[in-house]
This record gives sequence, C-alpha cells and structure tokens, in this order.
Amino acid sequence: MKKFFILVSFFALLVCHASDVAVTQLDFDSSPATKKSYLAQPYSWWGRGQYPVKNDDFGKIITLTNSRTRYVFFFFGKKNAKGEWFPVIGMVKPSKANWGASGFFNFKSGKLTSQRCSARVTDVENGGFTITYTAPDYTAQCRMELKKDDDRLYVLFNSTKETAVQLTAYPSSYAGSHKKGLHLRKRYGLTPSRRLPMGKNQVALDAKEYYILLADSYFDPASNRGEGPCGVIYDPKFSKCSVGVLNYGCNVTLTGKGPMPFVLFDFNGTSNAEAERIMKELPVRFH
Repeated sequence: MKKFFILVSFFALLVCHASDVAVTQLDFDSSPATKKSYLAQPYSWWGRGQYPVKNDDFGKIITLTNSRTRYVFFFFGKKNAKGEWFPVIGMVKPSKANWGASGFFNFKSGKLTSQRCSARVTDVENGGFTITYTAPDYTAQCRMELKKDDDRLYVLFNSTKETAVQLTAYPSSYAGSHKKGLHLRKRYGLTPSRRLPMGKNQVALDAKEYYILLADSYFDPASNRGEGPCGVIYDPKFSKCSVGVLNYGCNVTLTGKGPMPFVLFDFNGTSNAEAERIMKELPVRFH
C-alpha cells in the first residue's frame, strides 16, 4: 500500500474523480432476465446459486475496480407502492469479512434510522456513486469513490441534521458464525495513542485519535489465518468518533452535521503488524 497525503476535507473529496476506475452496476428484481444476470456474475448476497429476490425486493450490485483493488457493493431491499426503495448496503469485496457483507453502513438522526429513509443511487461514474436518502424533514447524501492507483474508499456523508453514521466490520474473519468462532476471535482496536481490547463498547476517541484500525490477533495473515484488518481515518473537525470492539461485529460511529468526510481501509492479505505500521506512518493533512 502506497503512502499518500490523505486530504480529508469536504472540498478534497468533491474533486477526487477517478478517470481510470471501472464502474459497473447490475440491477436485479423478480424478472427472469435479471435473475439470470445475477446468477451469472461471481458475487452473491447469500450462498452461491441462490437468488435472494422475493415479491417486491429490488437489488443493485456496484463494482469499483482499478489496477490495485476491487470494491463490490450490494444494495438490497423492498420497494413500496410509491416506488420508494429501502435498501441495506453490504460490501463483499475486497474482503469477504471486514466491512459487513450483509450491511456495513447505517445511520441514525434522532429517532429516524436509515432503514426508514428511501434511497436513490445516482452518478454511478467517475470512480464512484452517490446515495441520496430522503424522509420527512430529512435529507442526506453519501458519495463513495475509489481513486486511480489507490486501494482506499473515500466517503463523504452530508446531512441536514446531526446524524450518527455507524460502520460495521468483522475484522479479518467471521470465523464461521457468531457461535462457532466465539472462543477463537481476538479482536482489538488501535488508534494513534492506544490499543482498545475486545469487550470495549462505544469508546469515545479524542481529537488526536484520527484513525482506528480494527484487527484480530488470532485471525492474522502472518499466521496464515484471516484476510487482514480494516480501518477508518476521519477528520475530528467534522465529526466525533466512538468505537465498539466486540467479539463478532465491531462498529465505528461518526457523529456530526453537514459534511463528514472519512476514508475506509481494507487491508486484504496484509498482516496486522504491517497494517499497524502503515496507519502509524501514513502522512495525514487535514484542511
């Protein structure tokens, strides 16, 4: 992984268009034609050869590919009688684990949750896509982009009201299931100033802790186990961060109003020690 200056700011993310990133999308619903297309492609929401659609379900697969990596996103949910769509969003690549395949991105604003907001996916181009969320008295947009010759995902979330964005991760491995891997998983978090042991939930980070690495000391590629850690860099001027380091799914919560930029890392195939070194040595400049 190369070392870059991460310009984590509203304006930097707006102009980080990626000309050499291939972007594809596949919509699927209850029609036989889209079922055939879905089953022909290599990624799955559930098990291979299974089609998840029932009745009013609608899905979308978006891939972002450059010379270094590939991100694959699954959108899946029901449409109501008005044609409004309420999908969950999962990430199945670069890793099977790490950012949750069955849902890695959610948010809450007061009593309103992302599951109660209708979503539209637009601008599927220039290395990324935009999601617009709408509910009575609430609007938010989220832009996710992959840049040329980079393996990180740049995200800009912008809301009209204070919102808590929750990112869910399963560092390095699911270990089969919650129960099967209960005694194997050894999760931990790492910030610029401290290590967070497993069992710590909703630990508030201070303004100097601008990144969090989520890893598993048992599922470490250095021991030929697991896929590698994942992490987040965020700008403390735009959002506050809290972290839950739990035995199965871990979470990172970013809270703010207006633009909230952050960068997601998936260290697929990278040892814990190397990922820790990269995060510690990565030059970061906030604007």
